[in-house]
Amino acid sequence: MVSGRTFIQNPGPTNIPDRVLRAMARPAIDFGTPEFSVLLDSCLIRLNNHMGNSGPLIGYTSTGHGAWEATVTNLFDTGARILLCDSGHFSHRWGEMCEAHGLDVCWFETGWQRGVDPDALRDVLATDAGRRVEGVLLAHTETSTGVTSDLEAIRTVLDDLEHSALLVVDSIASFGCTPLEVDALGVDACLAVSQKGLMMPVGLAFTGISDRAIAAAYANKRGRFYWDWRRRLEAEGYRMFCGTPPIHHLFGLDEALCMIAEEGGIDAVTSRHRRLADAVRAAVEVWSEAGALNFNATKANERSDSVTCVRLAENYDADRVVAVARQRFDLSMGSGIGPLAGSTFRIGHLGDLNVPMLLGVLGAVEASLRACQVPIGTGGLESATTMLSEVSS
Repeated sequence: MVSGRTFIQNPGPTNIPDRVLRAMARPAIDFGTPEFSVLLDSCLIRLNNHMGNSGPLIGYTSTGHGAWEATVTNLFDTGARILLCDSGHFSHRWGEMCEAHGLDVCWFETGWQRGVDPDALRDVLATDAGRRVEGVLLAHTETSTGVTSDLEAIRTVLDDLEHSALLVVDSIASFGCTPLEVDALGVDACLAVSQKGLMMPVGLAFTGISDRAIAAAYANKRGRFYWDWRRRLEAEGYRMFCGTPPIHHLFGLDEALCMIAEEGGIDAVTSRHRRLADAVRAAVEVWSEAGALNFNATKANERSDSVTCVRLAENYDADRVVAVARQRFDLSMGSGIGPLAGSTFRIGHLGDLNVPMLLGVLGAVEASLRACQVPIGTGGLESATTMLSEVSS
């Protein structure tokens, strides 16, 4: 038996704090009581505030895939044309889901090393003279590639062109980690989940929606039942879940939201994520000096504050690095997915994470790279500690 804890640095599910686990380890309460109604309303209000959303927040007992499907089937009827920004495995999978639901998907490719290029997006949408594109869908942070797109620049493109397409954003890997103001950005539907920045187990998902999204859902003739926003918006209390509510997940969510408040609020939390991400980037920058690895995200300003995807040179096996990290150093990282399998690994730095934990992670990554004889620049960990000490002083 190995002493100590395995470090879970996948980009989700993330570490679950002991406080959250303890909050969930209690008997259920009657979901028809005022006590439960207060719990549910309090969680939804605080989540909405963190999202910067003044519209309704709809909850589901599901993974992020459920939120994808709910959002797509409510907003768009069969045959509707959408522009799907493909920046990695998960956004691509979302596009495949859209096709399965009969949508006319126009694929906007980023190459999986870049976020959405606003100028290229402008060129594409400018040709949509008949305004047939009803929605622009993208992942704010793409978990598989470590790229983050500039939502403000994308909103500007739509506004400049006076394009009426709904802006639909998957914030699954960025919510609670990267600043996000849904109303200010003109986002019509924003998807989030429990198991990443919110430090929870898998099983809760949400969509914050605008008035335009509500109008689209009510105008949509598509048949739907469990995911139907109309049923959920018109229901009271726990009935918004269209079934038994996830009582224990809400116990945990309440505790996680209390932890966010105690840290100083969502701005303090996203600032912590930026500091820790900067330290990871400082280490990778030094490691890359030997020429055997580099960032998957080619533009520095598009590198995520949630996850760093590291690309190895062709003659090195990233999956072996991940396996060695897990087997020898008790560090669990994310492997490459899809076309990036075998050539990349992913360091998650989101959720319940502090400086000592991060430095332990970076030390284990460095040891794993050396064990796999991947040449790295000297002083990566030192660069990270220097950055953190300067920020903290």
